[in-house]
Amino acid sequence: MGLSSGSAVAAAANLCAATVGTETDGSLVGPSNANLVVGLKPTLGLISQGGIIPISHSQDTAGPIGRTVTDVAVLLGVLQSPFGPVMGHPLPSEYTQFLRRGALKGARIGVDRRFFEQYDVYGFPGDNDTLLFAQQALDSMVTLGATLVDTDTGDYLAYFGDEFTALLFEFKVQIAEYLAGLTHTNMRTLADLIAFNLAHCPEELVFYGQELFEMAQSTSGDLRDPDYLAARTTACQSARTGIDAALARANLDAIVAPHLTNTTAAAVSGYPNIALPVGITPGGKPAGILMYSTFLREPQLLAFAYDLEQELHARTQPQFLGTVSDPPNAGICDSLPKKPHVFTGKQHLPHGRMF
Repeated sequence: MGLSSGSAVAAAANLCAATVGTETDGSLVGPSNANLVVGLKPTLGLISQGGIIPISHSQDTAGPIGRTVTDVAVLLGVLQSPFGPVMGHPLPSEYTQFLRRGALKGARIGVDRRFFEQYDVYGFPGDNDTLLFAQQALDSMVTLGATLVDTDTGDYLAYFGDEFTALLFEFKVQIAEYLAGLTHTNMRTLADLIAFNLAHCPEELVFYGQELFEMAQSTSGDLRDPDYLAARTTACQSARTGIDAALARANLDAIVAPHLTNTTAAAVSGYPNIALPVGITPGGKPAGILMYSTFLREPQLLAFAYDLEQELHARTQPQFLGTVSDPPNAGICDSLPKKPHVFTGKQHLPHGRMF
């Protein structure tokens, strides 16, 4: 369960024109925001899940990351491979046709206000200095002809526990399905992976433990389990209602929030979410925004993002300032054996963790 940090860094460092990331909740748009690049988490079903090491069939998706909105639009057209809920819907043959100046003129953009006003609750610690750039981006939208309307897509912390519970159930089932298709290993279940990590602890558990593996393993592993069904249904309905109701209330075209905040609503609902750079602090910290909407609204999001990008010119060339030291050894192996983490019903993921 990790991030698409490598994909975002590769694009930011000019190692390639564009990259592919994957997301379950925040792990594509989050690194994009943190590295001053553009990342699009598409509608679930727009891009095949083939080849993704799974966490959740309900949320996993690949998506494009690039230095510009144009990069992302080109790669989205290449990656497009519809399945599931997207099958049968008319789709553009390519997405650069939507990139034009003036797209924001007349647009109604919702400002997901709680994430601006309560960044200390929903954002990443120490990132408040990026809010100034998010606000400047809102001002630029107005300059470009958009109407901003305060809105509220709901408190994702209210269903975060249900999302996490559903992810634990799905991961146990789907990692076994993934392993069953491999021929170069005898690993077949999550329990096998846990045992391997313990047997090779000094190599595999240097910096982090495997608490999430253990919690997933202690679920029933049955996607007919009432606890799973209730959690997935509650999370999905809450997320979709939050976005769709906000759009409908004020006839909005899209909704924005500061970077590294509301990734969950779009992730759980399966709706598109684009991360866009909007500036960089004097200390060199990238600042960005998130812009999300409802089912298959990628064309609109790309159009709005392009118009704003051309106004802001936020991207700067990276500077190579040296290396970052490794985090300290967590000392996990020193305390083995220890009691594994056990699933006890609805679970809560520590705030700030992304999949």
